[in-house]
Amino acid sequence: MMLLVFGTGAAIGLQSGVLHWFLWRSPLALVTFLGSALVFAAVTYWLWRWVFPRLGGRSLVHQIALQTLVSTLAFTALSVLTTEVVVQFLGAPSLFGMPTGVEKHLTITPEMRQMAVRLYALLPIVPTLLLALIGYHQYWHRVLALQHRERELTELAATAQLAALRAQINPHFLFNSLNSIAQLIRTDPDKAETCVERLAEIFRYILRRAEKEFVPLGEELEMAKAYLEIERARFGERLRVETALDPPSLHQLIPNLILQPLVENAVKHGLSRKLGAGTVRIAAAVQDGCLTLTVGDDGLGMAPPTLERVYERGVGLRNLRDRLERLYGPRHLPEIRSTPGSGTEVRLRLPVRPIEAAA
Repeated sequence: MMLLVFGTGAAIGLQSGVLHWFLWRSPLALVTFLGSALVFAAVTYWLWRWVFPRLGGRSLVHQIALQTLVSTLAFTALSVLTTEVVVQFLGAPSLFGMPTGVEKHLTITPEMRQMAVRLYALLPIVPTLLLALIGYHQYWHRVLALQHRERELTELAATAQLAALRAQINPHFLFNSLNSIAQLIRTDPDKAETCVERLAEIFRYILRRAEKEFVPLGEELEMAKAYLEIERARFGERLRVETALDPPSLHQLIPNLILQPLVENAVKHGLSRKLGAGTVRIAAAVQDGCLTLTVGDDGLGMAPPTLERVYERGVGLRNLRDRLERLYGPRHLPEIRSTPGSGTEVRLRLPVRPIEAAA
């Protein structure tokens, strides 16, 4: 856009400057005309960028009439100002007042010189006015419309992609939960029945919140606890849960189904192969304008190759990472630390988004 405006202005200035340089052998003419043309281009850019879009108008004719009026006033004032500056520098007669100066032997009178000055002041107005009007409607306005449409399509694509990511999380979660329940059906039917009830609670929550991208952390925590109840039926007293949650953090909005994949991976990759008891720790606090959400375990931990395989290729956490990048950008991707023999910790830093602000 800037290339269109200033490139056209520079071309006009160069054409006039080179022409006068050739006719009058004046290198100063090139600098004068090129500088003036760029000033006119800057005003055209200002009109296109900030003035014309705000003028409105009931119809196209009315809109063009308003733009013509504003452009005429702006270019007239600019032309008079730039001409006066140039003639003062060159010592030529002013646009206003009585003509001054001595007669030249070329029979060019002061009146003729003043008329030439006035012509130079008037000549740029009409072509620049036409450039401003035609260029805006034939190019600039269409570019703005295309940019607006591009933003709409980008937002729609991002929304569709986030919906697809959420749709991938739900079957993945259901598959893992049903596997846990299947192991209990023959060995402990009562526990299996309890797990089915917890799974029903989870999916009622998912259906209730299906259309919402953000939910309070407190609700996500209840869903994570229901999932841990299913896993506790399988692990028994081996699975312990510790929470450290600042009360204000429970009211912060976080992306839907973002906590459960972290808890699931802590159990599956951190504690399932550990001998003896293991602990899943969930912590949340609001600091420096961000909600810090941490899920860790004291399981076996992972070496870097295994950590990369789990957190880069696993469905649940890969989708979690992609969603965070779409919603917040690459600065808010999960921070993962794991030490073999000591456990794994995943930390999220999400921009504060309280319920009141969302409402």
